Amino acid sequence: MKIITRIIQVAAILTVVSGCKKEEPFSKDYDINLPAATVISTSDDKPFVGDTITFTGENLQTAQKASIGVYNFLILEKLENSMKVVVPRLVEAGPVTITNAYKREFVSSINLQPQFYPTVVTTWPSEIQRGKAFIIKGENIDLIKDVRVNGKLSSLVGSATPTQASYATSGIDLGETAVIVITPKAGEKQTSQELAVIAPISTYLPQQTIMLWDFETPPATAEGWGGSPFTASNGPGFFGKEYKVTSPAGNAWDGCYIRLTNDNAGQGFDLSAFSKPHLTFLVNTYGKNGYANPALTIGGTESDKHFTGQGGQYSDNYMISTQGWEWRSYDLEAMGWSDIKGKVDKIDMWFRGGNVGGSEPFEIALDQVMITDGPLTPALIWDAEEPAGGDLPITFNGGSGLTGYSQGEKYASYLYTVGSDPWAWLGNIMAVGNLTLDPMAYSNGVYINFLVNTGDTEGYAGIQVEQNGNKAANQKLDPAYGDNYKFRPTNGNWEWRSMKFDIASWDNWGGTIGDINLAEPFNLSVYARGGNISSGVNAQLHMDYFIFTTVPLDPNLIPE
Repeated sequence: MKIITRIIQVAAILTVVSGCKKEEPFSKDYDINLPAATVISTSDDKPFVGDTITFTGENLQTAQKASIGVYNFLILEKLENSMKVVVPRLVEAGPVTITNAYKREFVSSINLQPQFYPTVVTTWPSEIQRGKAFIIKGENIDLIKDVRVNGKLSSLVGSATPTQASYATSGIDLGETAVIVITPKAGEKQTSQELAVIAPISTYLPQQTIMLWDFETPPATAEGWGGSPFTASNGPGFFGKEYKVTSPAGNAWDGCYIRLTNDNAGQGFDLSAFSKPHLTFLVNTYGKNGYANPALTIGGTESDKHFTGQGGQYSDNYMISTQGWEWRSYDLEAMGWSDIKGKVDKIDMWFRGGNVGGSEPFEIALDQVMITDGPLTPALIWDAEEPAGGDLPITFNGGSGLTGYSQGEKYASYLYTVGSDPWAWLGNIMAVGNLTLDPMAYSNGVYINFLVNTGDTEGYAGIQVEQNGNKAANQKLDPAYGDNYKFRPTNGNWEWRSMKFDIASWDNWGGTIGDINLAEPFNLSVYARGGNISSGVNAQLHMDYFIFTTVPLDPNLIPE
């Protein structure tokens, strides 16, 4: 009996142990015979990249992924016996693999042989900076097989888009000249002319600023995790509207309240030509503590990084604390995204507790979240909340029926009738003294930004800089906006102007422009005139928020 009893005890123990074995549901090792999605045929076994094709088979409604190796198809439609997919542009020939919801894989006998469109280079670099990347532009640039510089293989920097790609020269021994040869996946080899190789240039022209969220319309969001209570609102902000998240208490690292998400309507964001991609935004925690951090999807893989002060520039440490609105510009490469200079599929902002304690209220608001090509380096000139030394009889908030956003509670207005001499001096709207610009911080260049609105008519204002009797004036404004000695009419809408603050190219109004040193105190004024506005026109000038930056605030400006 003792022997029988022991045998029963051992059997019971083995049953308990085996019964406690952890088994992941829907795993490859799951031993229940769940239906596999199978592919029997395809509508086209030699499709061009980007084409839509149809697979036929069984149980395809359970398919979660269709791929060839590491290259995934975009699934458009799933039915029981058919599935529509888009052939990816980056793909190789091979068998199609279907992975279903239960993580069971089926490798079909169909050997797909994708066809590629020919690559056509329309723009070669004018020169190559030694050790720096160069950009090739054209058609189907992402379908290049390899690039060689003076016969040496050049590696892709980031990811390519159909219209452009960056390639590295680091590690390639360059002489005084270089020749680039591209070999496409389809079409003929193409060769550049002989290009001069020059020393690397430390300055660069910033790429167009990308506006991710200005919150003038409710942003796209995705659910967070953790289930912590919170309130999200889309009320008045620094410019127009903000996006604010509040909670009775921080949830630390136990979850995420909500996520902002932007994939540019499925197109992603091309940062391949950016020199220094930065995430730039306005933040306000209203005297409390809050936190949000970015998550980027690159090459189908999502990762998040954190705001930790950027080497002491900010006080952020997995938590942000402000008494009012403050600008932030974080270097995305320095944050840990080494592959940022390429195609970014999606950009999110995760609102979460971080280092905000579980016993304290959580509050944070964002506005004007952008990707800028370099740090913003903001230096406020005048926010138009009160007069600033002008001699014209300006008023505040003097417009009617204006649309879009200004900044703060007030904006400056000057309404006038253009006289018989449109070029007669009228006076200054504002005049600010004792300004300086750090030559190191602004070594890549300076932009002067402001908001302007001409109501339902026209308006003209010029900019003057004065230092020790030396005077320079920007009278023509910026032709990139269609301005020409008057603002292009804004038709009642608030518009940005982001103009290069290049006083060497301005008109000389006295003394020697070359003697003006912006690192030393200088005066800046904004004056009104008729300019190219016809005599008798009732003109309007509504202006707000003058600020120096190193990159343009206007997301519509294409720098040239």
